[in-house]
Amino acid sequence: MRPRIGMPISKSVLAVVIAIITLSTAVLPALIHTPLLAQSTSIDLSTRYSSGDVQVFPYLQAWYTWINVNGTHTIFLALHSNQLPSPVSAFVGQSYNSTTGSRVFVANALFAMEVYNDTDHNGYLDANYPSGNTELVYTIMMNASQTFTPYPVNKTIIDGVAHYRWGVTYGSVQANLMEAPLIYGYGYGGGVSASNVMMDHLSMFYDYSLVRNVTYLKTSYEIGNVTLVPPALPNVTLKGLSLSLLHLTIATSSKQYTITANSSPYDSQTSQTSSLVNVAQVNVDNALAYEFRFRDNYTLQTNPPISYRTVYTTAPSSSLPTNAFQGQGALQLIRVQDYVRASLPDIAGLPATSDLNYNTSKLIYRISYPTWSGIGIKHDPTYVGYFAPTATTPSNLAMYILYIAVTVAVVGAITAVFAIKRTRKATRRDHQS
Repeated sequence: MRPRIGMPISKSVLAVVIAIITLSTAVLPALIHTPLLAQSTSIDLSTRYSSGDVQVFPYLQAWYTWINVNGTHTIFLALHSNQLPSPVSAFVGQSYNSTTGSRVFVANALFAMEVYNDTDHNGYLDANYPSGNTELVYTIMMNASQTFTPYPVNKTIIDGVAHYRWGVTYGSVQANLMEAPLIYGYGYGGGVSASNVMMDHLSMFYDYSLVRNVTYLKTSYEIGNVTLVPPALPNVTLKGLSLSLLHLTIATSSKQYTITANSSPYDSQTSQTSSLVNVAQVNVDNALAYEFRFRDNYTLQTNPPISYRTVYTTAPSSSLPTNAFQGQGALQLIRVQDYVRASLPDIAGLPATSDLNYNTSKLIYRISYPTWSGIGIKHDPTYVGYFAPTATTPSNLAMYILYIAVTVAVVGAITAVFAIKRTRKATRRDHQS
């Protein structure tokens, strides 16, 4: 007789199938997820938010904060050491799907502290190294900090909106006041020391929030008093001088992106002059993806504190020394850059071959504090991202598709085995009858 294929599955078979589904729910995600993490990073990218340490180089750690909310990823890294005085270097990047569906990653890092004499009183540092002109007097090369204090990320609700806050403080920062590199032909990490200096502290605090399809990253800089420490060259002083924070940005996207400054196309690699800027934007597929809001005040920590207008300018590559990327500070950032590049597939869903070179940055900019004289400063610039909300990132989506496929395949295979065994038993009974 023919085998009766359509026979119902027994309760015992159904129980086994349910057990397999339950087991696969617990085990398969771990089997699939673990190799993905092991490829490039020890940060648990499956968590919604976390802070901790990862070992990036011998004797050098990166304290991180990771946020994974509504398809957006934020990664913050601050270099430090548990064995030696900590280098002073930090990096923050954001990744998400743009409103056009392209994956985008935008990162921002403080590269150099510049001390300048605002001789033309326009509020910002004028520099054109090919022509031999610059208002730069010194650079502050931060060697190491005596203490490193992290503030792990925590979530708070303000007016119904979730805010994720974290930060770090480098305390008692030992630094050198270096003569203008134009004179000696060095980049920001070299030259002749005019004086040793001590910075009370350098703190960077962050507040990250999402409202509908917009992210807000508020950065709070707290720069302590900078004082001269002997030995010093004759006539060295900070009195009457201004401070500039030189920033580098790196951006990469699955589609073509462009930069605008004050609504006009801009590229630091081709522009020839610095100019005041109120807003800079990253556009992907001609749609706004990221925005630097350059219109706010800073607070000089006098007694009582005084508020002044912050001056923002675009910075063409010609306004940096020729060997700007050869110094110690550059090497620290490049180390972080290489670490992030290797982790980019997991962090941002973008290939590790993406261009993350600082010396090809399309947007270099300066935050200038015209009134300074070595006095402590507080300042809160804000960066805004425009994204398309998603439940999972592309890499996570692939993981879950694989998980579902494996689960279905396992259940189907075992169901088929039980069905075949039952069919064979039925066939034997038919033959015996």
